[in-house]
Amino acid sequence: MRQPARLAALLLTGVWALISGAAQAELGGYVAEIERWREHFDTDVRTGGWLELVGRTKLDEGPWTLGSDPKSALVLPAKAPAEFGVLSRRDGVFVFAPAPGVSVRFGGQAVTNAVELPTQPGTGRLASGDLTVKVRQIGDDFYLLVADSANPAIQAFKGTPWYPISTRYRVPATFVPYAQPETVHVPLTHVTSKETMQSAGDLVFKLAGRSFRLKTFEDEEGLFVMFQDSTNGRGTYGGGRFVYAPKPTDGLTALDFNKAFNPYCSLNPYIMCPIPPAQNRLPVKIEAGERYYGE
Repeated sequence: MRQPARLAALLLTGVWALISGAAQAELGGYVAEIERWREHFDTDVRTGGWLELVGRTKLDEGPWTLGSDPKSALVLPAKAPAEFGVLSRRDGVFVFAPAPGVSVRFGGQAVTNAVELPTQPGTGRLASGDLTVKVRQIGDDFYLLVADSANPAIQAFKGTPWYPISTRYRVPATFVPYAQPETVHVPLTHVTSKETMQSAGDLVFKLAGRSFRLKTFEDEEGLFVMFQDSTNGRGTYGGGRFVYAPKPTDGLTALDFNKAFNPYCSLNPYIMCPIPPAQNRLPVKIEAGERYYGE
């Protein structure tokens, strides 16, 4: 009579082994996914231009002389020509006139005469050697941005420090839309300008048995979330961190804080980053995602 009991016990052990094996396989797949995401993140840090920016100046009306000469109105890095040219602004129109004999490319073509510089992303770059110069609008203001593709900071970057991957910080979330989408003027680091962003709702979720709500912003990659938590300044970047959530399906999505990352201004002070809204300060430790050890 003991044989059926032993058989049942063996079968039950086998079932639990299968379940455990499936769970381990699922966990292993998840860990591998996060590790791949983190590798792609580091690649973007190295190649996405975040470490190339070496200058940022707000542009008011009038002409500005550009060059590495200290007497220039806007001084460029030492590798730039002493006299690079003159940049003029009238309202929102910018015109650049290269200095005589200076090798400057605009849109891949050499320029010797004055050209109007568009300010839209992906356009209006002036190039000379390793340096590029462009004008971009942030809020109501315009800035001259100078980048160096050979900036030593690129080679000095050794990778991002991360917390260990934990499924505890991957949580389901419900998207709660506003009655009307909001236009929000978000303050930025290092400057007085504000970036205009769109917000259509909050994400509501539970973590460690507590309910939380985070304001989201619309982005091509999904829902963009800026948040602060109790680890800021004590293991993570003091200004908070960012994370993306997939666009909701039937009002449901997920927040994975294992993918939380520091604003790029934590790597480069010339980068302007949006500052998390006050309502997105979480009174809990989020020991997941990117860490920060300072300089």
